[in-house]
Amino acid sequence: MRNLVCSVAALVALVLCACGASSKEVAMAKTARYQGDKLTLFAEAKVAVEGKYQIAKTDEVSLGIQTTPRWFTPEGLAANDTSDVSMLQHYSLNIAMIVQLLPDGESWIVKVTPMIARYNKGIPKPEPVKEGDFSLPLWVSSRTDELALEIHKRLSKYQVQTVPGQVPPPSGPPAETPPTTDPAAPPA
Repeated sequence: MRNLVCSVAALVALVLCACGASSKEVAMAKTARYQGDKLTLFAEAKVAVEGKYQIAKTDEVSLGIQTTPRWFTPEGLAANDTSDVSMLQHYSLNIAMIVQLLPDGESWIVKVTPMIARYNKGIPKPEPVKEGDFSLPLWVSSRTDELALEIHKRLSKYQVQTVPGQVPPPSGPPAETPPTTDPAAPPA
């Protein structure tokens, strides 16, 4: 019965991932540049985060937001009882999202980073796990991507619009062109 429940949960997680944003949208959200007042951008990002997560702390000086950590089963379902860590399933994950507004020249970028700890049965203290660790289930990166996309949607009106492949003009004085010479004249 437990295997059936786990299989159904994995299937639901797979379907939800398939209905998510495209990789192009996520890539755009992660690389977008925004212009505007940093506190306005920060406030908009905070509203987007509050729409998906409970916020644990914010810092307007460092322009950072941290969500309240939540426990999830290895299949990506919210863990029911988190008052006693020993009641968690083996390999349950505790995830908090860190959102930072970072300067990039005259514009701003948003970086979303998960802070992850994994519970291992028999070990009282959860082990920290780095983002991108090959042992993490795919749903962890999907949650990070979804939050980055939500923030991007909220900040899209501040996005710096650029034309792909356009090369900026040189910043120095124009290059001097050599004087034209008669092609039949012998070289000097």
